[in-house]
Amino acid sequence: MEKYRSLQTFLVKKFLKIILLVSVAEYGILVILNHTLVPIVMYYFFKGADTELMGIVSLIIILFVLMGNILGEFVKLLVPPQLTTLSDIGSGALMRSLGMDDKSVVSALGTKEELLLMLILLGMLIVIAIPYIVGAFAFIRIVIKEMDKLAEEEKSQLYEYNEQKNLMLSDIAHDLRTPMTTVSGYSRALLDDMVSDDKKREYLEAINVKSDRMNNLINLLFDYVRLDSKGFSLNKKDEGICELVREAAAFQYQDIEDAGMELDVEIPEEKALFSLDKLQVSRVITNLITNAIRHNKPGTAIGLFVTVEDDFVRVMVADNGELIPEDMAETIFDAFVMGDESRSSKGGSGLGLSIARKIVEMHGWNIRLVQQPLIRKYHIAANYGKMFMVSLPR
Repeated sequence: MEKYRSLQTFLVKKFLKIILLVSVAEYGILVILNHTLVPIVMYYFFKGADTELMGIVSLIIILFVLMGNILGEFVKLLVPPQLTTLSDIGSGALMRSLGMDDKSVVSALGTKEELLLMLILLGMLIVIAIPYIVGAFAFIRIVIKEMDKLAEEEKSQLYEYNEQKNLMLSDIAHDLRTPMTTVSGYSRALLDDMVSDDKKREYLEAINVKSDRMNNLINLLFDYVRLDSKGFSLNKKDEGICELVREAAAFQYQDIEDAGMELDVEIPEEKALFSLDKLQVSRVITNLITNAIRHNKPGTAIGLFVTVEDDFVRVMVADNGELIPEDMAETIFDAFVMGDESRSSKGGSGLGLSIARKIVEMHGWNIRLVQQPLIRKYHIAANYGKMFMVSLPR
């Protein structure tokens, strides 16, 4: 939608610029004609007539009178004589409105002079119309060029989307195949009585873990697809963002401790009310915290901060773990992209951040990854190297 708004703005600016240039060119042409060709035409064809106040407009009217006279000659051949006087009356009225007597001026011209005058006036009319013709063609070329560019972009985006879709399907198959192979192999071994009694529990626990892994992946995939469907809508209510973040931190505090990490929380007491879907926004915060737990080593410090400003409220989930490489940072919010080279050794799906971005953008907010040295400008502890920041315009 944004690109169409940009295109509209661009075309309006170009149109106004072309109109301005056409107006300047038209004014210049009229000035030149009024001071050069018009006096010559008046002197040559209308000697003795009061032509001091006559200009381009008068000549255009005369052109129509001449064309009417020529047309009238043909009409006389087809229409009774009494009706042809109407055209004579009309042309006479036009000429008298210019302060000229058509009998002493136009009627005094011979047929050859009338044709020559008409050709000259038609040429002048074409010259006057040139800026409009050039301006119209220039604008048409700009519109065609921009539409072709837009069509090429959409074609490229469609190709990229299909590539990403195919990659996503490949990644889903990869992430499901590994646990399914384990579950299938272990269950077959148990059914065939190939496992000793002391190993059965270990096999059953592995089957349970892999089943949970597949179930979580399928649920995440379902959520990812559902957020894009037309039938999905946010259930918005006025909620305090600070309390919501505090609840999310409390919910995951035990997971942080179990991972051998520390949690630093700085949340103001203000309500900072926003119209939001509490369930979905809570999912964003928990996904960001889970991401920090999953992709950092034990002993990592995780920071959860909320800053309330006049124009923005910012929710920040930071950690002092390893920085994300620049090539991965650019695509970190894409589906099935993970912040390390292993795809499944840490149990991640690569969907959590993508789901978080979808939810944030559906609320009209913004989420981005900030790494050193930019992180220091947000006045949080200097020992944090990276953070995911959600910006909520007030």
